[in-house]
Amino acid sequence: MPNKWVEVEAKTIDDAIKAGLNELQLDDATEADINVLRQPEGGVFGVGGTKALVRISVRNGYKNKQGRYQTKNRRYQKNGKEKRTREPRKPKIEADPKEQLDVSINFLEGMIKSFGLEGVVKGNVEEENLVVSVSGEQTEALVGEKGSIIRALHELTRTVIQRKTGAGTRLRLDVAEYATKRKEALTIYAERLANQILEDGQEVMLEPMNSVDRKTLHDAAANINGIRSYSEGREPYRSCLLYTSPSPRDLSTSRMPSSA
Repeated sequence: MPNKWVEVEAKTIDDAIKAGLNELQLDDATEADINVLRQPEGGVFGVGGTKALVRISVRNGYKNKQGRYQTKNRRYQKNGKEKRTREPRKPKIEADPKEQLDVSINFLEGMIKSFGLEGVVKGNVEEENLVVSVSGEQTEALVGEKGSIIRALHELTRTVIQRKTGAGTRLRLDVAEYATKRKEALTIYAERLANQILEDGQEVMLEPMNSVDRKTLHDAAANINGIRSYSEGREPYRSCLLYTSPSPRDLSTSRMPSSA
């Protein structure tokens, strides 16, 4: 019989445990082994934080209410045979990029005013991506340590767009040219690291960073002869590795996209 466990994300550990027990159809936590994989962390303005991640597995000898073990989209009967169930597909909502752009600009302008700051919000659509910038001397207050407030604003803006238009979007948000300056700094940093790696032949694993920063490093590495890169780990602890090529690592990473 296959493993009977689930991994659940939620705002709190208790919420994750309750959801996991419900999915496994267990009466209480005494019937399960619970492993907290990640503690929740608060964000800014209620967004941008990290949810709790919990793995819950059925203890040996326990059965759920129906005498069978159940996980998402799969149901295992007593005889061990697997019965698959399919969830109905939700109709895809076509997004109107111009409408979404207007929503993002109006929302960010309102946020700036609510903070009592002065700033200008501009945006345009580039290949179905919303590119929005917030400029003005006072808007540096919306950057935060290591861009923490920008990331929160980014997530909050995406959420507002989705709720008001009913469709998701790809948003690139820059405040006080922080993203532009960080991209330039990371590119220079990657070039320096590459020279060091080419000299001593040692690979370098960088600290965990968001997908935008990792893509900047991957793009920089792709332009340097003899250097390759790939990402490993799970969000929000996913990191970028730089190494010399050719290397035995090329075989294991050849099937992985550089921005993975």
